[in-house]
Amino acid sequence: MSDLFPNNWQVSNLNDLGQSYSGLKSKSKKDFEENGNASFVTYRNINRNYFVDKLDLAPVHVQSTENQNVVKKGDVLFTGSSETPDEVAISSVMAIEIDNLYLNSFCFGYRFNDVSTTLPDFYAYYFRGDNFRKTVLPLAQGSTRYNISKNELLKVEVPIPSKTEQIKIAAILSSVDEAIEKTEQIIEQTETVKKGLLKQLLTKGLNHKKFKDSPIGSIPNEWSTTQLKNISFKITDGTHKTPKYTESGIPFLRVTDLKNQKIDFKNTKYISEEEHKELTKRCYPEKGDILLSKNGTIGLTKVIDWDQEFSIFVSLALIKLKQDIVLPKFIEYFLQSEVVWQQLRRRSKQGTVTNLHLVEIKELICGVPSIDEQEKIINKVNSIERKIENEKDKLIKLKDLKKGLMQQLLTGKVRVPFDEKEEVPS
Repeated sequence: MSDLFPNNWQVSNLNDLGQSYSGLKSKSKKDFEENGNASFVTYRNINRNYFVDKLDLAPVHVQSTENQNVVKKGDVLFTGSSETPDEVAISSVMAIEIDNLYLNSFCFGYRFNDVSTTLPDFYAYYFRGDNFRKTVLPLAQGSTRYNISKNELLKVEVPIPSKTEQIKIAAILSSVDEAIEKTEQIIEQTETVKKGLLKQLLTKGLNHKKFKDSPIGSIPNEWSTTQLKNISFKITDGTHKTPKYTESGIPFLRVTDLKNQKIDFKNTKYISEEEHKELTKRCYPEKGDILLSKNGTIGLTKVIDWDQEFSIFVSLALIKLKQDIVLPKFIEYFLQSEVVWQQLRRRSKQGTVTNLHLVEIKELICGVPSIDEQEKIINKVNSIERKIENEKDKLIKLKDLKKGLMQQLLTGKVRVPFDEKEEVPS
């Protein structure tokens, strides 16, 4: 592996650089359910970010006589077991000191021997980088659950740049992380604003003074309410049978294709033109129709604003609207709103909604203002949505930047400016 890094970077295996320790042993279910005297880190905390903080740490009861390993600030925490091989040996560095903190049994810790030569913050990024991941993934063993041996992991070689270079690399990547976090916060805050705005506009409208009671609450006197099926020509779903996929042909959309802002037709599944023609006899998506995810991740909506032909799977509903009564974008916002979710939660016996049935979609009650007011509502929400989309585009670019920087800086392909004589705090 030494030939992957600059000549003046040392290379050593993890076993020579530090010590590993195990997570909690012999704990009963009761020990984790009580408000115990300690906290513990789970593999979910580790998967979440490059650094672990004190958020969402679970309580556990640990006897003072138990010989358990306490987690310290600067320790590297690894997932040792997971349901998928990709999540084995994911790591995170403990960013703060927390008293009485332990790892659960599916994780193990690692502590560097000499912090004067190794910076945990640098290795927080290196252990998540492509080089390290490509090395450890083949070490995962299992079929239904995947595990990695600590002894095998400790044999893996890692680079040791100078401490000065480690600090500068970590600082650069940390600054990008901060920009990513701020952008995510802006998106979350703006999404909250949009949610509140939708609820207000879809029940109160714009500049109304007189209101009346309705099945969806108080609405303007000028509005009517009706079920979605009454303002639609057709509400159906995609094929209930998995088609035969082809290398090219007609795009075949599923729920996953609706998760991005724009559908990437280059990365969808494809079916033959013959099968597409057969499927469109029952379900024919056209420009101006609405797609709604109803299984798996539910509630994703998209107005079809493209001309390219495609077919859909059963997990997507297709809504063909009477556009002389309602505008597609207005109904798209309606389907995203709390007005809809309140109706769905009332119908659900569990109080949570995990799947949508066509009959539930058809019976959703919508407030119907004039076309002119619908257009004004759409314009008002569009300004918020554009801000969200701009921030999401920014987030994608920042994540791409971080990925590129990690690949270049963590392997020494691009060197950061530094002075070897610069004094470095230990």
